[in-house]
Amino acid sequence: MAEKTPGHRLSAALGLVLKVVVTATLLCIAVLTFIDVIGRYFFNAPVPGAFELQEFGMGILIFSGLPLVTRARSHITVSLFDGLFARHRTVAAVKSGLVYAISSGILLFVAYCLSSQAMNMQKWGTTSVFLQLPTYPVIWLMVAMTALSALIYLVFAARAFAGHDLDAGSDTKDSIL
Repeated sequence: MAEKTPGHRLSAALGLVLKVVVTATLLCIAVLTFIDVIGRYFFNAPVPGAFELQEFGMGILIFSGLPLVTRARSHITVSLFDGLFARHRTVAAVKSGLVYAISSGILLFVAYCLSSQAMNMQKWGTTSVFLQLPTYPVIWLMVAMTALSALIYLVFAARAFAGHDLDAGSDTKDSIL
């Protein structure tokens, strides 16, 4: 087995951190919801600000999971035209590269829009209604995770254009976060 490069180790460490963040966030949302429901129905005392905390948690959960799903290439795909490209390896590689490059561009545009929103929220001091928590840190996390996913797609595009088979082995999953 090939020796792991610093890039492989960094990718594995970042992947582990994101998995822990996603897992911990989901656990916190579930526990908060459980406590809120018990408090609401049995003691007529819901957790103050539970809805806002759940909203923040969902933003963290979804966008922290985005790079993991992107790296694993586990997004929902439609393979209507795959049969047309199956016979020609070069054409299939170009098609894959274009799809990855376009997907990266779309994610970069989303990151740009989110960053604009985050800058405005930070400038205006936007906070949540009940708990008065600033909203911009979660938006900046969303920007970072979207940009990371775009970067992963750019690497996939470069590998596809270079003719590397992304389906061969697990090297791709280990080498890119």
